[in-house]
Amino acid sequence: MRRRVVPGVRLATLLLLAGAPISGCGIQETGVVGAGRPPVGDLLPPRDSRVLLFFFSPDDQLLPVPRHVHVPWQGGSGTSTPESGEASEALSPLTAVTTLLDGPNKAERRAGLRNAPSLPGEASAADRVVTRGTTVEVRLSLRVRRLSASARDQLVCTAAFAAHAQGAMPVTLVGQDGRLAPADCSLRPVPAPAR
Repeated sequence: MRRRVVPGVRLATLLLLAGAPISGCGIQETGVVGAGRPPVGDLLPPRDSRVLLFFFSPDDQLLPVPRHVHVPWQGGSGTSTPESGEASEALSPLTAVTTLLDGPNKAERRAGLRNAPSLPGEASAADRVVTRGTTVEVRLSLRVRRLSASARDQLVCTAAFAAHAQGAMPVTLVGQDGRLAPADCSLRPVPAPAR
């Protein structure tokens, strides 16, 4: 008498026998092997050709937004930064503040970025920005006490990062109704891991 074998059993037996040589190839299990630190890179455009503006995201988070700025070549030794190391006039803190007051550009608006509602939409509201030692003073032709806390944060962070690469300078807002206490930007860059 002949037994009838179900075709599914034959297939399962064949797969089991075919997999046996693969699983027994002699490679031992190992633990996690360290491969060093993760790669780190600066994703922002070079500081000599951008300003860092602070806009609000659709979920009301204050975000740094790099804006590429065309800086005309000054001639000379082939570098675009002055010998003194100071920012060029095109990238001054005043330029950053007036650019912020102009609001997000078309692409930034499409991404949902915006200014605080109490921030004026006129670049002419910025009279001047003075950097003295370790402080920045932003003079505006408006009443600074009427600005919301979020509008103040935008101005403070934009001016601080325009004056110092790490934004580590207190900023005083001065307007038609007086002077506010110096404030620091609430956002700080995350330090890159040592290489």
